[in-house]
Amino acid sequence: DCTAAVKALASRLADERGLRNALNPQELTNALNALSK
Repeated sequence: DCTAAVKALASRLADERGLRNALNPQELTNALNALSK
């Protein structure tokens, strides 16, 4: 499931950067858009 993979990746990136608690849906969307380019 692509959505699950994306969520797992985003969660891992957030955890690695120590920003998981700061992420909100808009920031997540921005990050995914950047990753997809």
